[in-house]
Amino acid sequence: MALDISQMSFYSNALNGQDGYKIPDVTFRDPKNRRLKVLTIGAGVSGIMMAYQIQKQCENVEHVIYEKNEDIGGTWLENRYPGAACDVPSHAYTYNFALNPDWSRYASDSEDIWKYLDKVCEVFDLRKYMTFNTEIIGCYWNEDDGQWTVKLCQTNPGSALREFEEKCDLLLHATGILNNFKWPEIEGLDKFKGKVIHTARWPKDYQEEQWKGESVAIIGSGASSIQTLPGMQPHVKHIHVYVRTPIWFISMAGNDGDRDPYVRAIQEPNVDVHFTAVNKITGNSVIDTEGTEEKVDTIVCATGFDVSYRPRFPIVGQNGINLSDKWKQCPESYLGITVPDMPNFITFIGPTWPVENGSVMGPLSYVGQYAIQMIKKMQGEFIKSIVPKQDITDLFNAHTQEFIKSTVWSSNCRSWYRNNETGRVNAVFPGSSLHYCQVIETPRYEDYNITYQNKHNPWAFLGLGFTIEDRNLETADLSPYLNEEVLDPKWMDEVVKKGALVMDRDL
Repeated sequence: MALDISQMSFYSNALNGQDGYKIPDVTFRDPKNRRLKVLTIGAGVSGIMMAYQIQKQCENVEHVIYEKNEDIGGTWLENRYPGAACDVPSHAYTYNFALNPDWSRYASDSEDIWKYLDKVCEVFDLRKYMTFNTEIIGCYWNEDDGQWTVKLCQTNPGSALREFEEKCDLLLHATGILNNFKWPEIEGLDKFKGKVIHTARWPKDYQEEQWKGESVAIIGSGASSIQTLPGMQPHVKHIHVYVRTPIWFISMAGNDGDRDPYVRAIQEPNVDVHFTAVNKITGNSVIDTEGTEEKVDTIVCATGFDVSYRPRFPIVGQNGINLSDKWKQCPESYLGITVPDMPNFITFIGPTWPVENGSVMGPLSYVGQYAIQMIKKMQGEFIKSIVPKQDITDLFNAHTQEFIKSTVWSSNCRSWYRNNETGRVNAVFPGSSLHYCQVIETPRYEDYNITYQNKHNPWAFLGLGFTIEDRNLETADLSPYLNEEVLDPKWMDEVVKKGALVMDRDL
C-alpha cells in the first residue's frame, strides 16, 4: 500500500526558532488558508466587471460593492439627458466575457447601455454583492491590521439614515473619472427662479412634454451639449447655446457633414449660438460677457465634470496621507492602477491611463486581471500590505511627461486630459491601448514594497511543503509536466509516430 503523504506532518513537533518562528501547517497556495475581503466602491462598468471576475476566478474571497445610487450603471444610470450615448462603436463597448450581438445603433444611447449592464448583472447574478443608496464617508488605512476601515452612510427610501463601518484587506476604487459633475461658477446661478439642470443629473420628470414651449439656455459646447441640443430643439420655443471655447468637428468615414444632427440643429430658426461665455444670471435671464441678456425658463448646464482625479471623500493611507491632498497639485499614479502611500488599493481609470485611445473596455479588462493577480498573490503569500514605490512611480511619470512633449496633447488646446491652468497632461498614457495592456499584463512586483502577515519570516506561506495536489492524491495529476499539450509537434511527427528511436536502436 502506497504511503499517504497527505496525512504526514514532518514539522508538527518542530521547535520554535530563535526568533519565535514556527512553520505553519498550511498548504501551498490553497485559497482556504486565508479568507480575504475585498470592498469595491461603485457599481458602474468597473465594479460590475470586478463582481464577475472575482466570482469566476477567486475562492474564499468575500466581495462587497457599495454604490451611492439606487441601482447599477454608474455614468449610464446618471447621464440620461437627451441624446446621451457612447462615443465609440457599440461592439467595442462590451465586456469580453459578455459580447452583445443585439445593439440597436452604431453608437448606443445610455438607456441601451444600461440595459446591457443590467442584463450582465442578471445573467451572472452579480447584484447579490451590491448594496445601493450607500455613500462612502471616508476610507482609513490601519497599518497595524493591514486593513482599510471604510465608513459608510446608507439612505434607503423610507428608512432612517444608517452609518456603519466595514473593514477590508483590499480596496477597489471604481468610482470612475467622469461622474463627479461640475456646476459652472457663474454669479447669480443660485438666484435663478426657473429650472437649473445639469446634464449629468437629468430629472426623470423633465422630458419632451415638460420642455415643450420653453426658452432654454444651454451652457457649454462639449459632448453633452452636442448630444442634448438636437433632442430638445424640435420641441422648445427657443434655445440659446453659449460657447465659451469653439470646438472642432473631425471628418470621419460616413460622416453626415452638414446633415449631422447638431449641425442641423444650430441652423434652425429657434436656435441662437452665442460665441461667448456667460457672465451673470438673474432671476429670469442669462447675460453673456458682451452684455447681451436673454430671458429663459430653464438653464441646462452641460459643463462637464471635476476631472482632477481627487476623490470626493477622504482616502487616508500610510502616515496619515490623504489622497485628495496628495493629488491636489498633480495627480500621479503607478500605471494608472496603484498609488504610493495607499497600500492594498487599486483604482480604475486613474491618472495616466489610455483614455485617449478609444474604448476603455479593452484596457479595463486587463486592469481587472491585474486586480485578480493581486488578490491571489495577497491571499496565497499571506501579504499584509503591498504598495508601489514612490521613486519608481516618479520615474514612470517623468517618462510619461517626456513622451507627451512630442504628441498633440502638449498643445494649448483645452481638454479634460490636461490641467488647463498649468498645461500639464494628467490623463494620457505614453503609448497605445495595446501597449498599455501588454505593459500591465504581468505585474512587476519588484516595483512594490511588500510586508507580510508573519512578522518572523516572509516564507511562511510555503507551509510544510505540501501542494494542493499532494493533499489530494486520489484526484490530483501528480505529473503535470508530462502531457501531450507540451509535446513539440515536430517531435511527435518525426519521432513518436514513426518510432524513429526504435528504428535507430535496431540498426
